[in-house]
This record gives sequence, C-alpha cells and structure tokens, in this order.
Amino acid sequence: MPDSGSDTAAEADGRTIEAAAATPGPSAGGAGLAPGTGLGGGSSRAELRRLRYARWLVMSAFVILALAIPFFAGLGVLNSLATGEIPLWRNAPAFALSLPLAWLCVRMVTSRLADRAVSPERMFWASLALVAAIAVLLDVYTWTLMLIGAWWSMAALVAPRARMAAIAVVLLMVPWVRIGLLPAPDFLLLFRVWAGAIVWGLFMLGANAATLFMWDVATEALAARDARARLAVSEERLRFARDMHDLLGHSLSGIAVKSELAARLAERDPARAAQEMAEVQRLAREALREVRTAVSGYREVDLASEVAGVRAVLGAAGIRCTADVPDDDALPAGSASLAAWVVREGATNALRHSTAKSCDLSVRIGERAVVVEVYNDGVRADARDRSAPHYGNGLSGLTERVAAAGGSLSASATGDGGFLLRAVLPAPGTKARERGAPRDGREDVTV
Repeated sequence: MPDSGSDTAAEADGRTIEAAAATPGPSAGGAGLAPGTGLGGGSSRAELRRLRYARWLVMSAFVILALAIPFFAGLGVLNSLATGEIPLWRNAPAFALSLPLAWLCVRMVTSRLADRAVSPERMFWASLALVAAIAVLLDVYTWTLMLIGAWWSMAALVAPRARMAAIAVVLLMVPWVRIGLLPAPDFLLLFRVWAGAIVWGLFMLGANAATLFMWDVATEALAARDARARLAVSEERLRFARDMHDLLGHSLSGIAVKSELAARLAERDPARAAQEMAEVQRLAREALREVRTAVSGYREVDLASEVAGVRAVLGAAGIRCTADVPDDDALPAGSASLAAWVVREGATNALRHSTAKSCDLSVRIGERAVVVEVYNDGVRADARDRSAPHYGNGLSGLTERVAAAGGSLSASATGDGGFLLRAVLPAPGTKARERGAPRDGREDVTV
C-alpha cells in the first residue's frame, strides 16, 4: 500500500523533472512559446522575454533599412521635378510603388524569423516587378540605382544564390545599355554612380546578413540549451526506469512463480501452499523496501552542488546571485538535503515567476534551527497570492516536506519590492546561536 512518503517522493520527482526542463543546460524554464522562435518548454520566461525583445529589434532594423527604398525614390522624384526631365505622371506612381516594395522587402526578410514555413517566392517576384516598374518610371539615375541596390541587398537573403547572381548580372548591365542609347552618354559619370551603387548594395547586404546571422546564433544557442535540458530529463527517466527494472524484475518474477505454485498446491498440499504464500509476502516486502530505498536515494540533494548549479543557472539568465552557505559537513544530519530543496525551489521561482535582477541565498546555523533564505528583488504584482495558478504546486509541496521534518516555511513579498522564501529547519545538537539581521521589510527570526 503506498504511503504518504511515496506520494511526496513522486511529487518531488515530478518537480525535479520540471526544474530540469525549466533551467538552462540540464537544469532553461518552461514558460510558454516565444512567437516566431520555435522555442518554448525548455526556456525560462526571462530568456523568452529577451528573445522577443531581440526579435523586435531585428525586425525594427530591417524596417529602418527597408525605408531606404522610399527614401531614394523620394529623392529621385525631387530631382526629376527640379530638373524637369521626368513628368509628374511618372514620378508620383514611382514613389507610390516604392512603399509596397519596402513592405515586401521587410516581409521577405522577416519570414526567416517566423516559426512557420513561409515561402517568400511570391513576394520576391512581386518585389522584382515593382523594382522594374520603378526603374522604368524614374529611368536610370543615381537614386534609382541606389534604390535597386537596397532591394537587392534584402532579396539576396531569401532568394536562391544562382537566381540572385543572374539578376545581379542583369542589373549591372542594364545601366550601360540604357546610357548607350542616349545621344551624348557620359560614361565616366555613370561609372561613378554605378560603382557607388554597387558599394552601397554590398554594404547593405553585409549589414542585413550580419543582423540575420546574430539572430540565428541566438535562437540556435537557446534551442541547443533546450535540447540539452530535454536530453538530461530523458536520460534521468531512462536511468530511473532501468533502476526500477533491476530492482523489481527479479522480485516480481519470483512472486509470480511462487504465487502460481501456491495456487496449484492449494488443494493438494495446503501447508506447502501457505509456505509459498509466506515466501511471496516476504519477496513483496523486500521489493517494497528496495523501492523505498531507491526513491530516498533519488530524493537526496547535495547542498553545495545545488548552490553551484543555481548560481550558474541564475547567472546564465542574467540574474546576479550571491550565496552565504556553510559546508554540508557543518549542517546537522538531514538538514543539508532539505536546505538544498528550499534553495532549488527559491531559484526556480526567481527564474519563472519574477523579474529579478539579483538573488541572495543564505543558510544560517542557529542553536535550535537552521534558517534558509532565498531572496529576489523582482516581486510580481500577484506574488502575494500564493494560490495564483502560475505558482503551481512547488511551494505547497515544499511546505509539506518541511513540515514533515518539523520545520516551517514562509513565502511572501517584502517591503522593498522583493520576495523572500524562508525555511526554518529543526537542528538538534548544534551549539551556535545566531540572530539574523533584518532585511528591509522583513521580520527578524531568533534561531
């Protein structure tokens, strides 16, 4: 019959798996999905929030670069109006067409940032048609070539290389063919403008490619951390499954054989059947003892290792972490493991349920108790309500575990805009006596 300890262990193992998938590396936090990233589940809220900000910055950069298209179109229109070489009925449509061209360029490039299969083919050919129409309307002038260079630098990011190379050759030849049709062509001037447009296009291409490359690096790095977290959880599950198989396989096989034998002997030799059933009972008790021993081993957590892991995880999430924790040997028997669970839960809350910039860990050994505190400075507006859905069952399960050991747990917002998780754990046999210094907005505890 399962007991409350087994239920607590199962809940603890579930939270351990959740924490492993909720932190970077083997331990980054399921906080939903960042739109257009293809990431989630294994990335913390802070990471996904920063990734969304990065995506907005990348999109804003492409929008600003695409605005060069209507900018050059406007300059070309103003130049044509000033010289009177091109009539207004051609200038106005050219500028009007530059606006949807800029929008298509942004859509083509940002389709790379989406988490869905967006084909830019139609957008590419539509933008090429708009470029050709604008070139016909404005003719081959300085600002027309600069506009074409801006379009080419963005289209080259999404179109096949062979296609863009062919289009580049055509675009490089068209100005010379067009100027050759003029009665008095100025080839030197065209060469200067032509070379300037090439340099501009290559510069824009480099800037666009660098922006997109940095975005790809960021998303791939976070995806790799998610994959490592999922792999660590899967390996832990497999290890646990193998251990359970090794522990229970032999015992359950023996129970099955002896119970089958007892069933056959029930009528012919009741005494022998009773003996076999007693052996079945012994095997069942032995299997239960081994399972409880294994689960207890899985529940043991090393405080020093947990603090080191928490500091690494919080640092990777951009949260400064300070720790004032004694060695495991200095803590009373049984307190180190429980303190490690408190540290883990506090760090998980700081990652998933706060906007913290710093987190302080402290473990103080008193005369009759060990006090563990995890404080972060990023309390949320709904942090006062511990029953809020986003808090899950972590604090409730930890409260039950601490209470079962004879201690107490409190979690509340503080007056300085932070959140404090405090556990008072029994520590019989310790000699020191310590009075904790109060933090802003927090009461003192004598231990």
